[in-house]
Amino acid sequence: MGGKMAYIEGLADAGQRLYDAYSTVMTEANLSGVLDAILGANRFDYPQTTARDLINRIVLGSYPNEATIKANFINGILLPQSPKTVSVFELPIGKSRVDMCKINGHSAAYEIKTDLDTFYRLEGQLKDYFDVFETVYVVTSEARWRELPDYVPEACGIYSYRQCEDGTYKFCARRRAIKSSELDSEKQLSVMPKQFLCSLFGKEGRRVSKTSLIRSCLEEHDGREINHLFKRYLQQRYGCYWNRFRELQPEIYEIDYQWFYRYGLSPQAIY
Repeated sequence: MGGKMAYIEGLADAGQRLYDAYSTVMTEANLSGVLDAILGANRFDYPQTTARDLINRIVLGSYPNEATIKANFINGILLPQSPKTVSVFELPIGKSRVDMCKINGHSAAYEIKTDLDTFYRLEGQLKDYFDVFETVYVVTSEARWRELPDYVPEACGIYSYRQCEDGTYKFCARRRAIKSSELDSEKQLSVMPKQFLCSLFGKEGRRVSKTSLIRSCLEEHDGREINHLFKRYLQQRYGCYWNRFRELQPEIYEIDYQWFYRYGLSPQAIY
């Protein structure tokens, strides 16, 4: 048993070191050097493939960090949804940054907490997300979902995940999120850039501050209208990013998902 545990721990350590040393824009020769430096002679215990492919396999299979779980969540939960759905990586909300969110008629936020994370910041994160999204979910491991802190509201949905023998992850909806009816319109408006607010509401932006523009919008529009426009903004602003990502995704390694979402380059230009 001790030998098996040491082997598993060794894989996890190698996965972490490879992930830390990895960069999407590194050449195959550089990545091969990273493998040699970290795995040494053990490199030949793995299938002979490209360095990038091998690093991706090891990281996904042995280092369940946020990027690993996020990639599997995208593959298993977000990509199979309607093509009209728009998903967003790392959206700043208040003092937080939501791991993933989606818009498809209604809005949903997903906060990932792996076994490598603590719940230290979760209370503030959930407060920010519930202010602007209609539904909110926490995504955590099968071993931890029952241990979520008491401050996680009943309205918060829960996904758990477990790793399969092939290294991929399966997700289970443990609790359905309850749609919020008490959204913070001011906070929703603050997510949108000033120029977009001006175009939405027909305002002249040159001589007005964003603060006064938001105040004016709150006076002239109710919460239902502002929530609709908030979702419209996310779809318009990030739809091209998500659609491009969906197009390229079959050719992208999972550890590179967020990079290609952000830059939208062809994998052939990088790989």
